[in-house]
Amino acid sequence: MGMIGITQELPGIEMPTPYDNKEYLDRKECAIYLTSLGVKITAKTLANLASNNNAGSGPPFARTRWSRVYYRRDEVKAWAESQTERVP
Repeated sequence: MGMIGITQELPGIEMPTPYDNKEYLDRKECAIYLTSLGVKITAKTLANLASNNNAGSGPPFARTRWSRVYYRRDEVKAWAESQTERVP
């Protein structure tokens, strides 16, 4: 029996990410966080989901007056869970 590598996913066990203690994530951090949750997505795809033609199809976000986009980590996690399909 071999040893389990650190990067190997274990069923039912969530691995901590560097973003677990941050409340707000920028677009790149959000993409990394979503990928760690099992939703493989890029920052560019998040930008496309936030565009006018796709409004509401991505995770909720806030825009500052300087046009920076931020995502609340708890809302991102809720959106990711709504995007995954559970198979019995």
